[in-house]
Order: sequence, then structure tokens, then C-alpha cells
Amino acid sequence: MKNLSYVILDGNLTSDPEERNIAGGKSLAVFTVAVNHTAGNQEGKDKDDVSYFEVEAWEKLGENCVEYLQKGSKVTIMGNLKQNRWKSPEGENRSKIKVTASTVRFDSVRKKEPKAA
Repeated sequence: MKNLSYVILDGNLTSDPEERNIAGGKSLAVFTVAVNHTAGNQEGKDKDDVSYFEVEAWEKLGENCVEYLQKGSKVTIMGNLKQNRWKSPEGENRSKIKVTASTVRFDSVRKKEPKAA
């Protein structure tokens, strides 16, 4: 039986999506989404806070993100949590949690202007 690690994020891109080509010809878009929320502090008062989530979108979904999203774009992301693990050059265990998008809703879309050659 598979376990569930599904997440929904509603926020804004902190920078333009970065396009990467992976061995085997697959394409990948990577970007960070800032999600604003309110959290109570020790005095019981609400405090605005922001969390940042790294998102990866594969193939056509990623290509659409690169084409239509830019810094500040409002998006809703649905996807799975993924933990990458590795050892640092110093031999320390490291890990990072990312969101692998299955759906990206473009809540504010403006087609990017082509970059000057």
C-alpha cells in the first residue's frame, strides 16, 4: 500500500522558473513559491509569516511554467512531497524536501516577453 504525501500550495513565484534539461532528453522547470500565512506567537497574537517551497515541474507542465510564469506570478500547486538525501563533501548527511508538481494552476498569467538575443 502506498502512503500519501500530497500537498497544495497557494502563493507567488520568487523568481522566474529555471529550465533544465536532464539526461535522456527530459525537461524540468524549477522555481520557488512563497506562501504567506498567519501564525500565533507566544503572546497569543497573530503574526504574518512566509514559507518558501522549491517546486519542480516535469516535461510539458514544466515547459508551460517556463513560458507563462515569471517572478511574482500567483499560482496554486498540487503535487507530492519528495525528500532528496545526499552526503556533503565533508561526509555529513543532508536532505531537502521539494514539491513535485502534478498540477499548476496559473492564477495570474502574462506571457513572457522573448529574451533579446
